[in-house]
Amino acid sequence: MTRTIEEDEVALILSPVEFDKKGDWTGELATGLIVGENNKMCVEDLAYLIHLATLMGAFLQMAQDDENLYREVEDYRNEVMGLDNDVKEMYEEVEGTDGKVVKLTRFTKTLGNA
Repeated sequence: MTRTIEEDEVALILSPVEFDKKGDWTGELATGLIVGENNKMCVEDLAYLIHLATLMGAFLQMAQDDENLYREVEDYRNEVMGLDNDVKEMYEEVEGTDGKVVKLTRFTKTLGNA
């Protein structure tokens, strides 16, 4: 697949890494950056955009280890986007699994490298 971004843009790429035997994503995540051609910005400004993008990637890793950080940012995101903070249907009880089954949504925190 070809990825194209405009000049003076920096993109954070999130890629699913691992799939189970059924073809379902396991939650393993890799991150990457794509940096467009520098046209209008000075090197320092482009470096700052890259700095911000790498901070976003670092947050993903830190959120794996700090549930409070994850929830705080998730609540803020929900508020900004007008989403209901009271809807937290992330975990699904499944008999015989000892509570280890996670219901994945597009906002689910995932394990993996960031």
